[in-house]
Amino acid sequence: METIDFPFSFDEMPVAAKFLLDSYSRDMSDFNRLYPIFDEKFKNRLNEQIKRAKEYVCCGPEGVQIQNLRFGIYKRIESLNSMMLEVQDNFPVSRIKEFDKIVEIIEKKDLKAILKVIPKFVVQLEANIPRENAEVTQTIIDRILMLFQVLKLNKIELNRLLNSRGLLKEEVFRCLNNLWATMQDIMEIGQDLYKKSDPMKCVEYESNYLKMKVKSFWMHTSEDLVAS
Repeated sequence: METIDFPFSFDEMPVAAKFLLDSYSRDMSDFNRLYPIFDEKFKNRLNEQIKRAKEYVCCGPEGVQIQNLRFGIYKRIESLNSMMLEVQDNFPVSRIKEFDKIVEIIEKKDLKAILKVIPKFVVQLEANIPRENAEVTQTIIDRILMLFQVLKLNKIELNRLLNSRGLLKEEVFRCLNNLWATMQDIMEIGQDLYKKSDPMKCVEYESNYLKMKVKSFWMHTSEDLVAS
């Protein structure tokens, strides 16, 4: 059985589904008025799907490795984001091409894009080291380079682990496919319900919002909770 083309990695599916469940639980009465099938029984079934998906893809030694690695990646990107403030304070950023765009990429936590822009960014920093503050600015560059190297290795290892997940058993594919089908039903109805009446709620049922929430989860949860 092939997996449905859903916009989350296997290990992210239970996390995204849990955020969606939180919104749905709050709005369940609205869903139920439009479609009676969205009742407590449906909610309990979704809970079971999330629990089963987590058992399949987030538990065990490899699952814990994936989650801890993702946790570390977002913490390092958070550190990189803080370093951009140091760059602004110590370098003539007006001479750095597309500096604002680089900051935006880092703020979005887009690892692939970050790894692409950092080498050229560092070259520009090295070409603009202020004479009066050379030692401090060189330290900043060295720290950025060190983070870049670690993130690069992290991405290689994460890809290796996630690719090995592509060899999961048919029962795992079935579990994730069923979970994603349920999530799509909730997202479709949620957007239909609130598109005109409550745009803020409507956003909670969009995949881009869920992606953002998943990133926030990896950034702000504690390492102990990630592995639990």
